[in-house]
Amino acid sequence: MDVLEPEKLVLDLRENLRNRHPIHPLRKLLLTGQLTKEQLQGWAKNQFHEFRNIHRFFGIRYQKCPIPELRRGLIENMVEEEGENMFGGKYPSHAELWTRFGEAIGIPRQEMLTYEPLPGVRAALEMYVQLVQQSHWVVAIGTGLVFEGEGPKRMGEERKALEKHYSWIPSQGLEFFRAHEYHDEGHGNFIVDVIKKYIMEQHLQDEMREAVKTRVDTMWLQNESIYEAFVRPSLPPDVIHELEARPG
Repeated sequence: MDVLEPEKLVLDLRENLRNRHPIHPLRKLLLTGQLTKEQLQGWAKNQFHEFRNIHRFFGIRYQKCPIPELRRGLIENMVEEEGENMFGGKYPSHAELWTRFGEAIGIPRQEMLTYEPLPGVRAALEMYVQLVQQSHWVVAIGTGLVFEGEGPKRMGEERKALEKHYSWIPSQGLEFFRAHEYHDEGHGNFIVDVIKKYIMEQHLQDEMREAVKTRVDTMWLQNESIYEAFVRPSLPPDVIHELEARPG
């Protein structure tokens, strides 16, 4: 494939990440209010594994980056993850916000903090950490397009679904989602700017495409593990068939 101009490259990467997999059945059920309280808790406890380990791949991005002004942007991102309230901001760490979400849906704090995640969830995190470790520094940053870059849309969808279909959850328990709707727009713009400026060689564009696919795969593996453990066993066959049918 020829080297793409900056705007076309970002569009190509977004198309790759959005078309890599269909919407996961777990997400379909979450957004339509069809998860039970126990299933929602299983999802929350396992999602926490990545949120409490974000420093592992954020730190690698920072350590590998050779450009001071970009490192400052990465530090800003890490401060928000670790708790902007350390410097007078509104929010505590995002791991703390997720713990509070867990409490809002009935998970005791200590249970969330000590929960042993599913093997597939642990494996997905290790795959992503390894990807960031092995990638060119700019590709390592660029993989954030999948999570931070899509964050405002995804988090907004989840917050609205939780408010609409799970109205028993106290509003203050959804601050994690509001924080990401707000912060991830800036983080996503930062990542897009890095991609446009620094991924202008064919070998880097090729590496970036493959890295995006791998990051999407790790997120699919997380969802698949949770779905198979907590959700699918209780679904009737006709619902499973409808959920898992692939278009075309």
